[in-house]
Amino acid sequence: MPTPFADVAHLLSRVGFGGLPAEINALTPLNWPDVVEAVLDTSGAPPVNQGVPNLNPSRSWWDRYVDMTHFWLERCRTSPAPLPEKMVLFWHGHLCSGLQKVGDHQMMFDQNQLFRTHGLGNLETLLQLMAVQPAMLKYLDNDTNVVGSPNENFARELMELFTLGVGHYTEDDVQAAARAWTGHGVDRDTDQYVFSSEDHDYGQKTFMGVTANWNGPDIISHLVNGPPRTRVSKFIAKKLWSFLAYPKPEQSVIDDVSASFRSANMDITALVRAILLHPQFLSAKARTGLVRSPIEFTVAAMRHTGFECDVLHPEWTLDSMGQKPFEPPNVAGWKQNGYWISASSHWARSQFASRVRWTGYQNGLLPDSEALAVDDAVNAALLQFGLYGATANTVSALRNFVEEE
Repeated sequence: MPTPFADVAHLLSRVGFGGLPAEINALTPLNWPDVVEAVLDTSGAPPVNQGVPNLNPSRSWWDRYVDMTHFWLERCRTSPAPLPEKMVLFWHGHLCSGLQKVGDHQMMFDQNQLFRTHGLGNLETLLQLMAVQPAMLKYLDNDTNVVGSPNENFARELMELFTLGVGHYTEDDVQAAARAWTGHGVDRDTDQYVFSSEDHDYGQKTFMGVTANWNGPDIISHLVNGPPRTRVSKFIAKKLWSFLAYPKPEQSVIDDVSASFRSANMDITALVRAILLHPQFLSAKARTGLVRSPIEFTVAAMRHTGFECDVLHPEWTLDSMGQKPFEPPNVAGWKQNGYWISASSHWARSQFASRVRWTGYQNGLLPDSEALAVDDAVNAALLQFGLYGATANTVSALRNFVEEE
């Protein structure tokens, strides 16, 4: 049976950055499972190397940063298959690295591309590749992790923030994992990953009760495929549910979707599918459960107006809104909802909104609004900006604004 317009609109706002009316209407004739399969089909996404920025170190730090930011946000704005870009945002806030500490635009861009190419694939593959990318090696100091002087930063965060959560490992596990990751670093001449045999600890190590000559990648394999597998699946499922539906999901929900994740050999697309098909995804709680992050807010405005980054310059205000691309606040990433609500962040959002308003006025975005009746003008504005389910309070406030003007 057909899918209601509101359900499709909700879906496209969560797996992407807001659906345009034509995009929503194209999916409403389908039943819900087919709508879900349609958004999971990423074959229409542009090639990952299309329009890649020039990050030559001879260019200024700021110019390189702006170009890599515009590259990402323009893909979010224009891709006919936005789910990969939404997953880039998810993984960027989960497997965190930051440009200031990494100190290299190309390394951060390469990590962004990794999330784009593997963010919907197998979890172990993603983690294995992430662990040996220079951005992560430098950000969590594994480039200084050598035999006899192990650095525990990456080993700890791999378990605490990336796969298991607090309380599901011991300090002995951290120490063993740190020793396993010795020698995995960055070549100073080429800025590429290198395994230095002479810096690796080949001694016996006891990790989660198993004594062996552990090497770093073995640790990830054990976490994803060994006894911790169920815990890892639930940890990732809860984090992704919170990103796509609402925070603090019920345990029964996580049990359901994580079981699907495990049965699909930890395939991330299968986890997304399980989330979208779960009855709670269409609940009232899910529809109103999230405050848009600054990046989501900005891209939605660009999508619904058609204005490009070169016109609206989101890089001028995203930092003040609280979400600077390529610069999470720390390895724990950005929080949700209330994290985005403050006097300063609202001021920055209003600045950006004002720029959108003025640009729209100059470009005739709603050229006939002055000739419309109040209700028609309000409805036209809501439709233009994708606010399909506006509350009565929002509609009333807009009516009052139009009448006063």
